[in-house]
Amino acid sequence: MPSDGQAVPDVSVVTPSYGYAHYLRDAIESVAEQRGVTVEHVIQDGASTDGTVELLRELDDLVDWTSEPDEGQSDALNRGISRASGRWIAWLNADEFYLPDGLAALVREGDRTGADVIYGDTLFSDGDGRLTRLLPQHRFSPFVLRSYGCFISTVSSIVRTSALGNDPIDATMRRMMDWDLYLRLLGEGAAFRYVEAPVGVFRAHDTRVTATERRGFFQRLNRDDGFGREYDMVRRRYGAMRARRVGHLAHGAAKVLSGAYHRQLRGRSVTGKSLRWFASDVDAREYSELYQHCYRGAG
Repeated sequence: MPSDGQAVPDVSVVTPSYGYAHYLRDAIESVAEQRGVTVEHVIQDGASTDGTVELLRELDDLVDWTSEPDEGQSDALNRGISRASGRWIAWLNADEFYLPDGLAALVREGDRTGADVIYGDTLFSDGDGRLTRLLPQHRFSPFVLRSYGCFISTVSSIVRTSALGNDPIDATMRRMMDWDLYLRLLGEGAAFRYVEAPVGVFRAHDTRVTATERRGFFQRLNRDDGFGREYDMVRRRYGAMRARRVGHLAHGAAKVLSGAYHRQLRGRSVTGKSLRWFASDVDAREYSELYQHCYRGAG
């Protein structure tokens, strides 16, 4: 928390961490290089033994960190949020990272509109941080959120701290706590806004909890795959997924209207470009070329 007389940060980036020392430096550097916004980076590590603690000690001037046993990612998030002091909360996993000026774009829109949840576009990368897929989104739709699922990526969103309350993440959930959070906020009257800007990078690799979870239009829910119990919890709480295939159609229609598919197609021609813009001048140039191609040149 800020001491007396110290300005409140615009954003508190909360990172739950366990055993991701190999990727964590990228997350930290991408936060430290954000411009146009004041940021504190709160890292809640679950007593990792893979070199994470040594890395955090090395970068101690960039992060507010603690390493202690916890009950999993959701518990770690709640612990980290309780230590945060910013006006907005961002959730950045240890293997993810931000794109340049992404947080500033979200904060500007939130301050301008008074909305409670602001989200932008997500880029997917491989383990080396090279583009595999661009995932643009669309204006917020309560129907799509309820019936399609969690189309808002946590790596590309911020939530107003005053809207969260105490222990905002359901600690009994391991996979679908983001969808549960957004549905709860929606039910409490929170306002959502979309910003047409690239914000965060979801790094897909085999050790992610949700790395292989993708639900197609014709797929049925497998209640033995670890997701079924949480789907049922969300359905009971919010009446979600009553028209899942209609939700897919509505989500697709919204992306067509927003021009998201056009940007997504443009992204295919720059697959393989580095997204690690903070790593070197070469990486920064590659990302700048991608941005110009997919956003500046997509009008």
